[in-house]
Amino acid sequence: MNGWWALAACAVTGAVLLTVPGWAVARAWGLRGWSSAGAALPLSCLAVGVAELLASAVGLTWAPWGWAAVAAVTTLLSVPAVLVGSRWAGLETAGPAPGVLPAAGCAAVLVGVGLLAGTGSPDSPVQAYDAVFHLNGVQAVRESGSASALGGLALLYQGAATYYPTLWHGTAALLPGAPVVATNALVVVLGALCWPLGVAALGVEVLGGPGSQRLPHWPRAVAVTTVACTACVAVPTVLLTSLAAWPYALSVLCLPGVLVVAVRLARTLPAAGAGRTTGALRAGLLLLGAGGGAVLAHGTGLFNLAVLLGPAALLAGARRLRAGGLRGRRAVAVAVVVLLVAAVGAWLMRASLASVLGYSRPGGSALGTLGQALLDLPQYGPLASRGLPAGLVLLVLAVLGARGRQDGTRLWTVTALSALVLVVLVGGPQWWGRQIGFPWYLQKSRIEPLVLIAALPLALAGCQRLLTRWPGRRAAAALLVVALAAAGARLPLTIALGASVHDADRIAYGTLITPEEVDFYEGASGLLPEDAVVLGAPSLGTSYLWSLGGVRVVYPTRSAPTTGTAEAELAATAPELGPGSRTCELLDRLGAEYYLAVDRQGSGLEEAPVRWDAELAHWPEEGMEEVASSPTATIWRITACD
Repeated sequence: MNGWWALAACAVTGAVLLTVPGWAVARAWGLRGWSSAGAALPLSCLAVGVAELLASAVGLTWAPWGWAAVAAVTTLLSVPAVLVGSRWAGLETAGPAPGVLPAAGCAAVLVGVGLLAGTGSPDSPVQAYDAVFHLNGVQAVRESGSASALGGLALLYQGAATYYPTLWHGTAALLPGAPVVATNALVVVLGALCWPLGVAALGVEVLGGPGSQRLPHWPRAVAVTTVACTACVAVPTVLLTSLAAWPYALSVLCLPGVLVVAVRLARTLPAAGAGRTTGALRAGLLLLGAGGGAVLAHGTGLFNLAVLLGPAALLAGARRLRAGGLRGRRAVAVAVVVLLVAAVGAWLMRASLASVLGYSRPGGSALGTLGQALLDLPQYGPLASRGLPAGLVLLVLAVLGARGRQDGTRLWTVTALSALVLVVLVGGPQWWGRQIGFPWYLQKSRIEPLVLIAALPLALAGCQRLLTRWPGRRAAAALLVVALAAAGARLPLTIALGASVHDADRIAYGTLITPEEVDFYEGASGLLPEDAVVLGAPSLGTSYLWSLGGVRVVYPTRSAPTTGTAEAELAATAPELGPGSRTCELLDRLGAEYYLAVDRQGSGLEEAPVRWDAELAHWPEEGMEEVASSPTATIWRITACD
């Protein structure tokens, strides 16, 4: 299949998998229109994540039985709502939103064009530290048959069953293309479909949903803000390109959908307290499900939810405590349950938490971080602080919204400022308080999206304020032109961010693989036995042999192997090939009979520096026979140990 057709097939399949299950669940529980579309991604993540765990528990091979597992879980999540029927109060429907769909379509095209142009080729692998892990993670799921977060990626951890969020890898494993093509397709789906859809749905819910003021021209405000959000780079562009933190990006892009349900719940609770029939129970369960989907996508999603929903939850709890009586007792009970669940979860995940609690990263400038955050400039990679400050459009709208008097703007202002303070603390100088950013690996580029997402309701309110003051079509058209201009001004930066991890001549931290090596690795499976295991230095890109060619490698990630394993010992000592040697003993234990040598001297490319794998980079050719080669890579069979 032609590369672009394969990418299209993967994109369509991925879009179905990440939207249809959640959309079906949302509709079963009473959401309609844009609200159900916005909640589709987090609820789909819930369905896929639960299906991964259940399939592993009953011994089902994830690919292809994962599709059946997702369908079964979607049905299980939907049936209770159908059974209770009219016994539970339903949810109201948001008002019609003319013009929002074309705006979302325009936003999808703008983001999609930028991401595809930056990718260059459908089978071009991302060359970033985390990307190597995630690409081989997809291959590991396909070969092991397990997509469980509780050990599904054991092949990447020297066989140890370790917790790691596998929702991204399990989703990509179900797509029809190779891991690289499937991953590139999912990047486009998340950036060009899920992001505009979530922003538009949140706008419709905030300005036109049940309980909102539904001021005149609110659909135009939603349309303008949706287009303006395509100028954002902190989310989704940086997460999907230069950072390549795809599981985390999936979790972050669930957040607008979670907020859709949270806004609906917040507007039903007051009526419930007044004794009116509402859908508070349905909305509450949907919020738990949507939040669960964000957490299953990546564990840091729990902390992201605390940042975005914490102020609202504290305010609601304080009001109920002041009210006293049954409502106050319920608030105390809920708080106790939340604390108990958090304590149990922390205990169960204590090993993972301990690994990040002591994480260290060099400090920076608090003032510089503040400027990057306010102007939405890249905070990671070679293009940090580069590009036109097109984020000013969203910033101005958010400031105008914060100055208004619409319902909830103060709460959103507090939330956005809290996220901003967190970014500055983590991105600022080194001090003990920076450790508050441990769930985000002390990486400010992982926190900045929370500022933008919290500012979305403020930007919506600001745009609504302008359209209320100047209600004519000309004003709306002028705002739309400004939003389009901002999006267009950011397009070169989006392309450059993609090229910084795809173009072999522009890789930020050293080239890992060239286009010629990609072609060579893709054909390697026809050159080697089916059970071949290949040794090589990950810093020279040899780990891509598994995801590109389906040939197992000793070192599937760029991280150092676990201390005490054969992999660690082999990497730490100089090679000594010969019958009975320790090197041959380790190779025999690992089943490795082949060595991949990479030499790009004279190519003019800046290679990634070797790390812990320096001893693996250049083994002597004595005792090996050549199997196949490209201009810069050669596969050898190790004969000295025979």
